[in-house]
Amino acid sequence: MPEDRSAVRPLTDEDIPAALDLIRLAWPDIPRRAQEEMVRRDPWRAHQRSFGAFVDDRLVSHARFHYRPVRYGTVVLHMTGVCEVTTHPDFRRRGLGHRVLGAALEWMRSVGRHFVMLYTGVHAFYSPLGWGTIEVPLHYLPVRSVPTLGRGAYRVTRLPAVHSARTLADMYEQTCGRHPISLIRTPDYWEQWPHWGKQNLWFGLLEDEWSVAWLDDKPVAYGGLNWSLKRKGSPSIHEACVLPGHEEALFDVFDDLVERSRAAGGDPLELNLPNDHALVRRLEDVSEPSSNTSAMVQILDLPALLEALRPEVERRTSTLTRSAKLRLASPLGAVTIAAAPGEFVVSDTEAPTSVELTSAGLASLVLGFRPVVELCAAGEITAAAEAQKALGVLFPCLHTHYWQIDHF
Repeated sequence: MPEDRSAVRPLTDEDIPAALDLIRLAWPDIPRRAQEEMVRRDPWRAHQRSFGAFVDDRLVSHARFHYRPVRYGTVVLHMTGVCEVTTHPDFRRRGLGHRVLGAALEWMRSVGRHFVMLYTGVHAFYSPLGWGTIEVPLHYLPVRSVPTLGRGAYRVTRLPAVHSARTLADMYEQTCGRHPISLIRTPDYWEQWPHWGKQNLWFGLLEDEWSVAWLDDKPVAYGGLNWSLKRKGSPSIHEACVLPGHEEALFDVFDDLVERSRAAGGDPLELNLPNDHALVRRLEDVSEPSSNTSAMVQILDLPALLEALRPEVERRTSTLTRSAKLRLASPLGAVTIAAAPGEFVVSDTEAPTSVELTSAGLASLVLGFRPVVELCAAGEITAAAEAQKALGVLFPCLHTHYWQIDHF
């Protein structure tokens, strides 16, 4: 057997040039400078890590891991996003990519990350390491025949991304920030966004602009376009927010986004928004429902995640009709939850009722991605009717869509 001359470790600043070379080899259309901006301008760069595999001191495999704090009601969850996973063609099929990801997963658990997400078209590569595939709702509209929704009551302008910090930060906090689950965007996030966000090959805004509706000199609604992750050439509305009391402004923003879509020549227009969003509800009769299954998720430490969620779950127990003790079993491990009005306990004891979950079913349930009834129908969860009722109370669907914001 030949000697193994490979080593896996976190990368340092000195490794960045070699990492950029390797990334450029995989994505030659993305300028090197753009890739470097994404590394150096990340708003949580102190929490970001890249891992690599070296053979004879040469970097041959790479993956980058972004930290993103997520607001879940009154608690904060710690999410990691994965991007730029690549191995040099001459060194593939040696298990180096899995070793890089495995080392990173160990690091994430050691620093208290709760879950990790990524987008991919090669699910089979990630499944053995614990990732499960989730469905993201999408809706499509033929650009040429999209109806006009607004009445022109609000002035709409197109705002370059460099002004986003000054204009959009407060509005985001008052809209998306009040959703049951949302990405936390700090002032530094908004300041850095024009430097790294628009460069992101999985995210960049079309024309690097937001469409913003104004009432006098006050911004009251905004929306953005990026390219679809699923349909090549399709513009996608991935973020559209409006302040309470100005709901009509959202429709004027939508009309401007449609006009921009037509100018970009893309068709159809994708609504990459949760199913409870006002635009999705307004357009459901003329849109084509679809889904994106390129997203994958993995719970890193289920007991720690459930403990973090305790304040929110305990609040929900007030509507339980009877106490419940359930053993949640998944490929990532098992844990027992006991719930009664005003009480939620996480333990490793046995339980009279077992609930079987896939990796994706576990994450989708606990993080509110999909209703428990849907997950059972899809075979992601196997649970008796009474257990389903309890799970539906403790872990309701939150129409979660925050993971689309950064497109890892």
